[in-house]
Amino acid sequence: MKKNDVFYVSLTGIFSAIIVLMTVVPQLGFIFLTPLVSITLLHIPVLIGVFMMPKKYGLILGLVFGMASFIRSFTPSGPLDFAFQNPLVSVLPRVLFAFAAAYIFDFLKWVNGKGKHGDVITFLIVTAVTIFGLYYGANAISLMTGWSMGWLAPVALVLGVAFLSLYFAFITSKDKTNVFLPSSLILSTVVHTILVLTALSIFSTELVDSFFPDRNVVATIFTVAATNGLAEAVAAAVIGTPILIALQNFKKQNV
Repeated sequence: MKKNDVFYVSLTGIFSAIIVLMTVVPQLGFIFLTPLVSITLLHIPVLIGVFMMPKKYGLILGLVFGMASFIRSFTPSGPLDFAFQNPLVSVLPRVLFAFAAAYIFDFLKWVNGKGKHGDVITFLIVTAVTIFGLYYGANAISLMTGWSMGWLAPVALVLGVAFLSLYFAFITSKDKTNVFLPSSLILSTVVHTILVLTALSIFSTELVDSFFPDRNVVATIFTVAATNGLAEAVAAAVIGTPILIALQNFKKQNV
């Protein structure tokens, strides 16, 4: 076995162990806020591994993530957890997420390398996704609850400005060659949220309808993506970026 293969197999084992640990320790991988709302942090070690290693190892981490979610669903903390006892809801989206994240990383790395304006293009992509998500998320919340967009829109605007300001300050404080790292973490987290919610709405329709009767499925997806997804994206960027930079430096010295 080549030196690189040994390194990647070892790293896959380490990240898999971290995923399992974060799954079994309460309020570590899945932070439960209410019976219907939780913040997932388990995708962070998956993303770090996906960005560090060849795609086949990243897919293994996505599979481990999905299997861990599947197993944890049999000790549910909320009513929606029963839906994850279906592998099409717990496992499939996580494997697709790892696959998509690898290509998001490759794409943003390519964009970031396109001359001196690569970091600007990357920032614009994240800005467009953020504004789209917040606006349509606020609109979805308005449709689902009957709350007025008259005050939801300004709240979404304030959240968007705050998030983008922090994001801009964060990426400009780092080496510009690494701008694509937090951006990849943010966009991949959004994709993860959308994939899981889409699988939930397709393969567990009856369970979703029991909690969101007479609601538009797309509206439900955007509502959760604009709330949970944004929090998870921020956490992924803040926690994942310094770890990725440190591991990449270690990889350069040892592989």
